[in-house]
Amino acid sequence: MSEQPSTHNELRGNVRGPVVQSGAIHGDVVFNSPAAPRDPESVEVDRRWDARRQRILDAEDAQRAESQRRAHQYVRVCRRKRRINAVLLLVAGVTLTLGLMQVVPELYAAVGALYGAVSVIGWARCTLIIRNWDAGRTIRVPRSRWRW
Repeated sequence: MSEQPSTHNELRGNVRGPVVQSGAIHGDVVFNSPAAPRDPESVEVDRRWDARRQRILDAEDAQRAESQRRAHQYVRVCRRKRRINAVLLLVAGVTLTLGLMQVVPELYAAVGALYGAVSVIGWARCTLIIRNWDAGRTIRVPRSRWRW
């Protein structure tokens, strides 16, 4: 007669800390132990690093908000300028037409043509900026407000 094999697990001796007794382990075994006491100097250094990181994150958030505010303001100015350029284009067209019909001197027709060209360029530029903004694409905002 043959004996049945048996399994026997035994842990002997003094054990301090977590223990695992296993036949097979697939993956990691992690023991979470309580944190070791820290000296006050390292606690202060960690606190200062955390405060510095928070200041940097706050400054980045403020800079992002300021950039967004400036972009909104720039697009608002472009919308106004586009309307002004459309009106100037009409005035320039009337002046050019009256100059070509010899109702007003030819100098007025030349000035009307010049203003018409400038108005078309300004209107097209503002329209492009507004379309890019409305489509969610990045627009380039000038640094100085006097360049607008």
